[in-house]
Amino acid sequence: MKRKVQITTGAYDEPYVTDCIYDESESRLVIKWAQQHEGDSQKSAYGITFDKESGVAVITRKGEVDSELVFDTGKKTKGVVKTPYGAIQVDIITDYITVPSVLSQKFEICYDMAQGGGSLIKNTFSLNFHLQNL
Repeated sequence: MKRKVQITTGAYDEPYVTDCIYDESESRLVIKWAQQHEGDSQKSAYGITFDKESGVAVITRKGEVDSELVFDTGKKTKGVVKTPYGAIQVDIITDYITVPSVLSQKFEICYDMAQGGGSLIKNTFSLNFHLQNL
């Protein structure tokens, strides 16, 4: 189903509001949207797949920058960001993943990320679906 979503992350100064495709089954949740980034000539296609049994979320981005980031609460996982200048390997430590429910219409991942053993950068990536007035 098509839904309005507000995306908030430490990577943006302001929330990004767009339409997304929201598909939920008994075993997984899939969210897809397109987003224009400053300096990019085309929109990037994003996807989140959340496996309800394992609790693992994967976020992908396809565009001028491609990425695949894996999130698993309490575990260290890997990700890769492919830029025009080369691939960057990252380590990810996920604090929590919140999925939409009757109590909250929000999908949220709180995590730390580091490149090549460098210092950890904390981020919270949030998709808020409770936007009837936007």
